[in-house]
Amino acid sequence: MWKEDKKDFSNKEETTKVRRENAQKMTNAFYDIVTDFYEYGWGESFHFARIYKGDTFEQAIKRHEQYLSLKLGMNDKHKTLDVGCGVGGPLREIVRLSGAHITGINNNAYQIERCKAYSRNLGIESRTDFVKGDFTNMPRELDGKFDSAYAVEATVHSPKLEMVYGQVFRALKPGGLFATYEWVTTPKYDENNPEHGRIIHGIEEGNSIPSLSSYEQALEAAKSVGFEVLEYEDMAMLEDCHDPWYLTLKGSFSFSGFRMTRIGRWTTHKLVYFLECLRIVAPGSTDVASFLNNTADALVKGGELEIFTPMFFILLKKPSTAQ
Repeated sequence: MWKEDKKDFSNKEETTKVRRENAQKMTNAFYDIVTDFYEYGWGESFHFARIYKGDTFEQAIKRHEQYLSLKLGMNDKHKTLDVGCGVGGPLREIVRLSGAHITGINNNAYQIERCKAYSRNLGIESRTDFVKGDFTNMPRELDGKFDSAYAVEATVHSPKLEMVYGQVFRALKPGGLFATYEWVTTPKYDENNPEHGRIIHGIEEGNSIPSLSSYEQALEAAKSVGFEVLEYEDMAMLEDCHDPWYLTLKGSFSFSGFRMTRIGRWTTHKLVYFLECLRIVAPGSTDVASFLNNTADALVKGGELEIFTPMFFILLKKPSTAQ
């Protein structure tokens, strides 16, 4: 799906058409391959976070998740939808913080099984539920069921944001809130700049993304399906109290951070190669490790040039009069 436009970084509609048409199949296959790599390198929450100086990686991740619960006003009476729940790291954190009942929807069977196992082990099965399904075509039994919904860097896998936003709109009760962290290009991105195009294309390819939207396109997509935009902010924008979000990918020479550094990723790559030669890990694992290393470099470059953000926060409301 990427071969036909490997040297075309323009992201014109015709170069992304095939990716959009095959987005769900492509994403499902992608996460079958990379889930274990992500959990090894990143933990149970597959997302970035605004980092305050002095934060540990784990503190930043948890605060980023808790912020959603705060913005949505979640409590133990809430029924909430996690849109593209991954292996459920944010879901479990928010359940334990708010007491809400959260349903995660995910189209990847392997990740759904991981979610269920984690809930059993933590004793929160009664406050969690999981649906294997396509978030651009949610089951009708979810219609009007939820007080709130959130997505953590997940909807970028939709062929077009309108497709998943429309489904979330349908799943919410009238007056319900939806909070999302979006991967988007920033106003500093110049589509006519070949270097910018190469970096953005690398981010898209390395994360199985049909095509990144811009700030404006994300907001317009939400409004086009009926949402009211309550607030939005690029949480990657730095103040004096923040460290860059991509600092984690550069890593730190701590025990927990080493595997994310360039040297740590190189070491992991060599270890995987050795294990693959011994047939301890699956064939192709070395190629996946190399692929993810290249993706990490593209993300760092996009962050350094401020042409990409993984945390464009949007808070939306389904009008109280809507059905």
